Amino acid sequence: MEKGILGLFTYVDTLLEAAKKLKGSGYSITIFSPIPLGHEIDHALGERKNYIKYLAFIGAVVGFIFGIVLTLGTAVMYVLPRGGRAIFPVTPTLLISYETAILFGVFFTLAGFLVFAKLPSFKEKFYDPEVAIDSFGLLVDGVREDKFGDIEKVMREYGANEVKRIEKK
Repeated sequence: MEKGILGLFTYVDTLLEAAKKLKGSGYSITIFSPIPLGHEIDHALGERKNYIKYLAFIGAVVGFIFGIVLTLGTAVMYVLPRGGRAIFPVTPTLLISYETAILFGVFFTLAGFLVFAKLPSFKEKFYDPEVAIDSFGLLVDGVREDKFGDIEKVMREYGANEVKRIEKK
């Protein structure tokens, strides 16, 4: 069973300061909010690395190579010389390669998104209804039993209204 601690905050500023302090201490944190806070979280905790753009590029390169192999391989397998035309035509090869580059780029991007978003998730997620109404939540995961007091002290120091211990299955 994984143990964690949830602090409920009234103000975003105090939540972000506490998150910055706990993130700097090496804890894994999750922020819950009733409103979108993407830019504020990125500004306070630093932007996360985005590897999906590299997957899209790799997918496009793989798709382009696949398109070339597909068209040239088909031309080799089914040789149809017609009136002096080239057996390995450039224009249809580039058109098919362009389309397969787009197709594979989209597939790799979708697969990367699903992997990095951890979808589908079969683990039970923690949720507190107070976070959806009027509070901001800071969840610290994977906390050892002897560190609960330290984290609770930091959260109270930064203005947490309520601190709850949780257990996830």
